[in-house]
Amino acid sequence: MSPAKLITALIAAALAMAAAISLGNWQMRRGDAKLALQAQADEVARASPIEIAPTLSAIEAAAGRVPQKVRADGVFDPAGTVYLDNRMLDGVAGYYVITPLLMGEGLPAVLIDRGWKARDMQDRTRVSAATLPSGRVSVEGLAVPRPSALFELGDKGEQRVPGIWQNLDYAAYEQATGRKVARFVIQQRADGQGGNAGDGLRREWPRPASGVEKHRGYAFQWYSLAVLIAALVVYFGWKSWRAR
Repeated sequence: MSPAKLITALIAAALAMAAAISLGNWQMRRGDAKLALQAQADEVARASPIEIAPTLSAIEAAAGRVPQKVRADGVFDPAGTVYLDNRMLDGVAGYYVITPLLMGEGLPAVLIDRGWKARDMQDRTRVSAATLPSGRVSVEGLAVPRPSALFELGDKGEQRVPGIWQNLDYAAYEQATGRKVARFVIQQRADGQGGNAGDGLRREWPRPASGVEKHRGYAFQWYSLAVLIAALVVYFGWKSWRAR
């Protein structure tokens, strides 16, 4: 191999190794970030719930402190329910059922993620609302910035309420309902507190640390590729030197 070709090959190998190591480091950082979020979530879960008073200032303050465990009192409005599509649980497709909680006259509604419901496998557009308690209820759960979002392609089209949505968009929801909503969602606690026990919804929320092993596995693959490239450089370099 000529010196020029050898130098070109070494530069290409060095760049490939650097890229593989960089991608491995990126996967490790993603895993570490998820572990940090999980530690934060575990700390929040151990805390006592914060009562959200039926005032604008209290609702706005709660939005600025997410994630946190909260409790809110109000009346559910079933007419404002939206169903977030393509949410998987135990390998089954379903919906997150989001219903507004009205805390008081003139106040932004607080959207409650009441849980997961399996999709009708015969007709995905056919949804049945889970049973709602009547009258004023107390809902306890984890306040989060928004439900998990899925990648969307193309135009969202008209987003109706009630209706099936891919992701929750606060501005679009307000436009569709003519009602202001708080900029957070409460994931209702799993034991059915707030009068929704026996409503057929599953409240098994995704853990932030979910998928860390996958990131670690991808990082191992990228690091292994870098090692393989280094080994090939040494091997072919040695062969080239022996052939001279």
